Amino acid sequence: METLSHSTTYTESVPFSKKYAQFVEDSEFNRTGWTATALMIQGCILSPSLLLSMFYLGGGDWQFLTGMLCFLLVIVPILGAQKMKYIFGGFFLSLAIHVAIIGANLLGSL
Repeated sequence: METLSHSTTYTESVPFSKKYAQFVEDSEFNRTGWTATALMIQGCILSPSLLLSMFYLGGGDWQFLTGMLCFLLVIVPILGAQKMKYIFGGFFLSLAIHVAIIGANLLGSL
């Protein structure tokens, strides 16, 4: 039977911002895959889902305009060959806005 003792190893907790910065820096190597994935998710999942929720559940023109501007948040940094931190930032902001509008349409139809 082992004795109970304190561990002598020290583990440092790394804040999320440093982990994210390291992830973004490492993702520059696989830039093509990340940009293709962001475009596919944006163009094949988020935008059609937003349009379907607008047309079936009722939505205004402002939702269509916001959806298209969010699409630009993703495609402009990609075409401008910006760093991955701008592409990820634009994609996550676009994802949040799309989910919020789709959720508002779903809640508005109840």
